[in-house]
Amino acid sequence: MGDQGVPSEVCDELVKSACLDGREAGFKPMTAGFSNYVWSASWEERALVVKCFTDLVLLRVELHAVGVIDQLASQCGVGPRIHSCCHLGMVMDFLPGRTLEEADVHCGNFKLLDSIAQQLHFFHRQETPKAAEGEPMLWRTMDKVLQVVETHGLALPSLPLAEVRAEIAAAQDALQKLQPKVVCAHGDLKPSNVIENEGGVWLIDFELGGPNYRGFDWMKLFRRAEGFSQPDMDHFLQSYAACGEEPCDLASMKKETLAFEPLTWLEAFVFFLALPQYKPEDTPKWRRLAEHRWEMYLQTRHRLL
Repeated sequence: MGDQGVPSEVCDELVKSACLDGREAGFKPMTAGFSNYVWSASWEERALVVKCFTDLVLLRVELHAVGVIDQLASQCGVGPRIHSCCHLGMVMDFLPGRTLEEADVHCGNFKLLDSIAQQLHFFHRQETPKAAEGEPMLWRTMDKVLQVVETHGLALPSLPLAEVRAEIAAAQDALQKLQPKVVCAHGDLKPSNVIENEGGVWLIDFELGGPNYRGFDWMKLFRRAEGFSQPDMDHFLQSYAACGEEPCDLASMKKETLAFEPLTWLEAFVFFLALPQYKPEDTPKWRRLAEHRWEMYLQTRHRLL
């Protein structure tokens, strides 16, 4: 089909049908994320993905900025081609390939790490769209989520919200002293948001994208509870640096990356605190996940504070 796009009226109907009942419309479910439902569909033999947003999208992102970074990734070729985006959802091309797992970035597959580093570096060079401008998304999203937690009394009984806010404030002060680089970032670069196909990679799911610390993206790719592979992280950082003009100071880049390890856990902790408001049927599960993320934050806190 070449570069022919999907007509807007077709996209509108696809999103409407998927959001009402994707199965009844003949779509096949792909994944059900925290903030959206994803369906596979087609139009004139073109394989498509229809993503339906839920109320959880607005938990961390302002309405006017929903989908803005996905569209940027589409335009620069880092992510799937977006045909349509509105407050209900988006329609995009289906990307063939394999969704990465955590083990993929800890197993010495340097060619794969090179591909991810190149795509990420290219994306980090893009200018942040005006709709997404502001302070780093890390602070914006946690602040929005904490407002929900406070309003609905969702804090853990053993952990006063004032203590959580104090930790966030201390982290902000610590990062202010380090002055890590802020770029147009992905915001949630876990391996499952990378698709590999025939040696190349695409990045997907940019809902939390916008101005953010590049080190947060680096760390989110490698962060896991059982620890990460230092050789793999080192290779990735060296490959990332090789894409630019600045010399590779590996020690400095590692320090920058590791400073964000506790914040990847703290951000997730805050998010899971709020989930009972949106998915109350799984409240015990969200509580367990929140407690685990807080424990991991405390274990890694020394890397920043």
